[in-house]
Amino acid sequence: MNSRAWKARWTGAAALAAVLLLTGAGAGVAGADPTTPQATAGAGAPDGASVPNRAAAPDEPDTRAGTGLPAGTAVGWRVLGLAVAPEGTKAYVVAADRSGSRTPVVLRTVDLRSGAVVAELPLAADGTAGRPVVSQDGRRLHVIVADRLVTVDTATGTVLSRTGAPEQERPAGWSPGALTGLAVSPDGSRVYVGQDGPAADGLGVRPGRLLVFGADRAGSAGTVGSVPLPGHSVSGVALQTGGAAAYVATDLGVEHLDTTTAVPTVLRTVARLGAATELTASPDGLRVYALGAQSSAGTGYAVDTATDLARPVFTFATGPADLHYVAVSPGGGRLYLLRDSWTPQAAVLSFDTATDAGLPGETLTGFGLEGVSATAVVPGGHALLLAGIRGDGSYLRTVAL
Repeated sequence: MNSRAWKARWTGAAALAAVLLLTGAGAGVAGADPTTPQATAGAGAPDGASVPNRAAAPDEPDTRAGTGLPAGTAVGWRVLGLAVAPEGTKAYVVAADRSGSRTPVVLRTVDLRSGAVVAELPLAADGTAGRPVVSQDGRRLHVIVADRLVTVDTATGTVLSRTGAPEQERPAGWSPGALTGLAVSPDGSRVYVGQDGPAADGLGVRPGRLLVFGADRAGSAGTVGSVPLPGHSVSGVALQTGGAAAYVATDLGVEHLDTTTAVPTVLRTVARLGAATELTASPDGLRVYALGAQSSAGTGYAVDTATDLARPVFTFATGPADLHYVAVSPGGGRLYLLRDSWTPQAAVLSFDTATDAGLPGETLTGFGLEGVSATAVVPGGHALLLAGIRGDGSYLRTVAL
């Protein structure tokens, strides 16, 4: 990994999101095939050379600007999840800290214009958590902390509710399934949470389910109902634009649910798609992108939401591949994937959603981190947040797309 200090440069003067162009190990645009992780991009540039900003996607105006801490923002020991406020000026980082034998879970708010941590909120004295999700109006943040759905008022930085899952039917001695994926309806009135099926060592497993929580104006959440799912393991949850349908990733495939009623109903299992882990919906609602599990050999799928037919749109390897954090740009023109996340060779790969073609000239590498644990696209589409490990801590950095 290149350790030369590169100066930050920026374009524009009044963007909502700050682009922290990296120093230390500079992030850049690699020019090789996206199926092959690259070394630090821009290698060979003289010390002090600017890191190039990638051109804006053709469907999105270029409104980039840059400021903040060039070395990244310290955000705790290990980052568990990351989200960005709808207006693009704040990032919410869920991190595990270290305190003796315990790992307290803390929510940290980062001002993307200055790069400073402006608020901290303890969520648990010990444990783990998942990715946070912010409501479309920006008023609420929801996150799974251990076996609870935690709702936070983003204006006051206070916890509004901690809601446990209803009892899961299971044989005596079996453990309830873990809470997993999370999505919030466009109006903020419903929170959808995946839950694995119960299990017992050596005795087998049972099917999982999708839980539906209702959120009132005060922020309290109560269980509305649950939907049994065919698979045992439940992973990502993605809502189609408008919230009329949900797609849920399970070990048996992607399930399409009708969410127009208080308690959703399963319509069908998406055809030709095996085990799935992560999902994201395109802004126009016409596609849902799914990452296959390790057994799918690094294949990603596009699901046509009108027909629920799935087709492979990218394959990275003939064997298992480390692919995570599938995301679509706000304008819908680009699909982003993180490869080799837990290595210094982590790379963000870019695809043209109109042609499904890889864009090797837009591959980003060289983040100056020992591994990347979370990513998020900033609203506006021209900045990507990355949280990852360096030494004994984790840092939040922003790179231009």
